[in-house]
Amino acid sequence: MSLPAISSSLEAANWFFRRADKDDHYLENDKLHQLLFLAQVHFALNNNMEYLIPSLFVCDERGFFEPNLAKILNYGMPLMEAPTFAEKINSFLELIWQKYSPMSCRELADFIKSSDSYLDNYQTGKKNIVALEDMAQKFKSSLNPRSFSKAGASGSRKILISQNGPVMVSAWQPRKLGSKNNKETKHA
Repeated sequence: MSLPAISSSLEAANWFFRRADKDDHYLENDKLHQLLFLAQVHFALNNNMEYLIPSLFVCDERGFFEPNLAKILNYGMPLMEAPTFAEKINSFLELIWQKYSPMSCRELADFIKSSDSYLDNYQTGKKNIVALEDMAQKFKSSLNPRSFSKAGASGSRKILISQNGPVMVSAWQPRKLGSKNNKETKHA
């Protein structure tokens, strides 16, 4: 096995958190794990089964996650300086971000859980470690043009933090006065 392209999953997570901040998005921990899983699979399929990050993924009812990173993130994102990767790695991570970040956490989970990789490795009530080759080869069948079209179909959803937690932000669309659907004109 050769060295992975990125020296730790924490550095890759840091890249995704900073990328989300750049777009003013809130990146949930579950969605982060989904993005890391998809990045690991795509990287392996495009680079002769090489590792992007030196991590094993565990399969459970949530999907695939990196257990060490999950434990660390339970206490919040550690303070780290911005990661510096080769341009090839930055471009690759940017492609993953562009393709999958528009999808909601639920849509990503459903996409991953519908894959052969998940269906073959999920065991009810157990956490199952999945080898990269098995994970990538079985997931490959889920990566068809129809599945990819879902990634761009979500539109430009923006999630921000309010005093009550994460909220979906949309463009303001004022009502027209005098419209038949306007509640104020019906009750006047």
